[in-house]
Amino acid sequence: MIRRLALAATLALGAFDTAGAAEWHPYRHISQAPLGFWFVAVMVIGALLLFTYWAVERPVSGREASPSRKGYHALGALVLAMTVFTLLLYVVVAGRIDALGASDDAWAWSPGETLQDPGGSDMSGEPYRGYQVYRAEGCTYCHTMYVRPQDIATGWAPGATEADVSVPQDFANYPYTLLGTQRNGPDLSIIGRQIPDMSYQIAHLQNPRQFKPNSIMPRYDYMSQDDLQDLAAYLVSLGNDPRKLKAGTLDDADTATGSGGPSVPTDTDTPAAQGKKLYSSLGCVGCHSTDGARNVGPTFQGLYGHDVALESGETVTADDGYLTRAIRDPKADIVKGYPAVMPAAYGDMSDADLDALIAFIESLSDDSGSH
Repeated sequence: MIRRLALAATLALGAFDTAGAAEWHPYRHISQAPLGFWFVAVMVIGALLLFTYWAVERPVSGREASPSRKGYHALGALVLAMTVFTLLLYVVVAGRIDALGASDDAWAWSPGETLQDPGGSDMSGEPYRGYQVYRAEGCTYCHTMYVRPQDIATGWAPGATEADVSVPQDFANYPYTLLGTQRNGPDLSIIGRQIPDMSYQIAHLQNPRQFKPNSIMPRYDYMSQDDLQDLAAYLVSLGNDPRKLKAGTLDDADTATGSGGPSVPTDTDTPAAQGKKLYSSLGCVGCHSTDGARNVGPTFQGLYGHDVALESGETVTADDGYLTRAIRDPKADIVKGYPAVMPAAYGDMSDADLDALIAFIESLSDDSGSH
């Protein structure tokens, strides 16, 4: 009888352990655990069950049939104490998580909740469902949710070494992703703060090379409009305060476009304000920061009116003439230290749009008030 009780307890503890691991994961419910999880769980519990059955039910004879019980009580007490301690840890941790609540920047979206595009379009999407699309499309195999130090190269970048493969922190929110895959794409931890625009996110998903010609990211133009909008909503949610997004109160101070640099005029009729909209809608935000951070292209913060070193060895001043030439003919003056990947399509923009975009860049200069 005791043997059978031990067998039942072992099975129950194993089921509690595996189910609890999925149930308390902050990003998914137990019903969303992938098939691989259940395969491993069943194999482990089954192996444990078979071993326990063999250990307690196998026939014994001779001296083995009546072994010494010396020390068995102490060993049993130790095992019981460890089991109780483990169960208490589950209860205590689960209770503490519920008591702590969500922080201001926690990813706190539930099924069915809708996000209106903070970029100004009439689109909306469900971030929670977008997260499921993100997983289903395999985005986690190239994109992480861990802000890597800037001196760590992307997986297939020139000069990448064995040290540039995955590290445990890369998949903190994705425990089912295999370690060892190359980190081909950028981290998306704060992509929503950097580019809070669903229109841009969808355009980039449908044709990544429209924005970055050498991108190895596949096109996702086969996805349905609902999937695209939900995925874009999920991407926009990353790095932003969910309460502000739900309330529609996300402002420039909460985004990379409006943080850490000179203020941009809020009057929507000014050329700089129009240029700011173009900066987002044309995809400039994908390569040029406005807070001084290094990206694929030079930052726009403090660019206007300052000297720029070119690959040719020359130094030019970033004035209206230079910026016009750089946008109309991107390969004419390559900035030193940056790849020549800016699309030539920007040369077709109207003079009015070009002037507005330059006005926006000028507004980000340290001495914009003097112009």
